[in-house]
Amino acid sequence: MRFKANLINPTGLYKIAQTLERLGQTCILSLSNENVRLIKYRDLESGMQAWTKLQPSTLFSNYRIESTNRNEIHLSLLVDDLLRVSRTAQQCTDIRVQLRRKRDLPVLDWSMVSENRGGSTTMIGQEIQVSLIPPDRWQSIREPLAMDYPDAYVRLPDLNGLRQSASRLKSLGKYLIVSANMQGTFKLMIETEFVQCESVYHHLENPRLENYTPAGDLGDFRSVKITSEDFSSFLNSHHLEPLRSVCAIHDESQVTFYVYMDLESYQYQTAAPHLAGTRESIMTFHIPVYNE
Repeated sequence: MRFKANLINPTGLYKIAQTLERLGQTCILSLSNENVRLIKYRDLESGMQAWTKLQPSTLFSNYRIESTNRNEIHLSLLVDDLLRVSRTAQQCTDIRVQLRRKRDLPVLDWSMVSENRGGSTTMIGQEIQVSLIPPDRWQSIREPLAMDYPDAYVRLPDLNGLRQSASRLKSLGKYLIVSANMQGTFKLMIETEFVQCESVYHHLENPRLENYTPAGDLGDFRSVKITSEDFSSFLNSHHLEPLRSVCAIHDESQVTFYVYMDLESYQYQTAAPHLAGTRESIMTFHIPVYNE
């Protein structure tokens, strides 16, 4: 089992780690010849999940991977460790990462070069302890399936503005009602025995879905109830500086948030150029819905 590469996008990796930080202590790094995936997975169906699938060239150059499991390697690691090493790497060059064994335990070994103001260089080495996810265990880790076409889907307003509204609403109650219609309106509402408060956003875009025309009254709202804590955790994706974010609602049953980002814009200038239209990546958030 072998993995080694040069990290050419430490800032992009750091922004992903910042986003995952609010979702839990551990994450999954899944490596194959075709994809690099960073995943926040919960064993319980009630847990919030986040899935990102990237081309290896988004983060790495000289990417090499070998394993007896179809050249796939799946690792579990601490998000704090990923934050630490990617934070350091942003100030360095010639960043090399390799999967090794140390004292018979797997580690991701990072070596990088730091240059001071005088022009002299220092070699920095860091390690991340990882756990290998066996193939039979990996087979049970699957992204939640989206239902058929959503009942309502809307492009969200600026996430930093939403964070302010979500923070105020979170102080008022545990559960948050998220609603949208097909006339460009998005609502957040807290409703308890003692208080009702909502934030409403108008004139938003309803993205066009290929080969689909929504049925019914476009002004009707579709809603789900989620925890205000989960919504605030999703909004941590503002670190990704998204190109756009979309909320897709299946009435009273499912909500999915899609965050579109251009991580390749953070690559070192020496990275190989990409074809137009290949830069966009997506992080998908699946948030549990409550009906009681």
